[in-house]
Amino acid sequence: MRASLRTRITPALAALALLAVPLAGMPAAEAAVVKPLDIVKIHFDPPGTDKAHNAGYNQEYIQVKNVGKTTLNLTGYKVRDDGPQVFTFPKNYKLAAGKTVTIRSGKGTNSATTLYWGKASYIWNNTGDTARTFNAAGKLLESCKYPRGGSTKTC
Repeated sequence: MRASLRTRITPALAALALLAVPLAGMPAAEAAVVKPLDIVKIHFDPPGTDKAHNAGYNQEYIQVKNVGKTTLNLTGYKVRDDGPQVFTFPKNYKLAAGKTVTIRSGKGTNSATTLYWGKASYIWNNTGDTARTFNAAGKLLESCKYPRGGSTKTC
C-alpha cells in the first residue's frame, strides 16, 4: 500500500514543484515598480528645421516622472543620451510623488516643473538615440530607445 500511495503522491508533488518554480521568480506586486523615476516622453525632433538658437533647443525635451509614493530628492540623479551629453539634477531638487518634470535642452530659468540642460546645441539625435536615467549612486534606472523617424517617443 505504501508503494501505491507514493506513486500517487510523487507525480502530484512533481506537478506542484513545476508550478512553483516560475512563481518563485515573480516579484511581489509591491516590488513591481523598483525605479522611482520613469522616462515618460522624449520630444527629439520639433517641427521645422533645426536652427542653431536657444528657442529651437528648448523645443526639444525629455519628461521624467516620480512614480514612487514619496517625494524624491533628485540631487545627483542624471539623464544621459547615447553620446557624451549628461544632465545632472540641481542640488536639492525635489519632485513630489506622481509629478513630472520637463528637462529642456537649451538655457532658461529653472522652475518646479521645468529644468534646463543649459546646452547651446540639440541633445537628442533625430536619427535615433537612447535616453537613460541614473540615481545618485550611478545605478541605471531606465532606458528608452527611439529609432529614426517621428518626433516624439512615449516610453
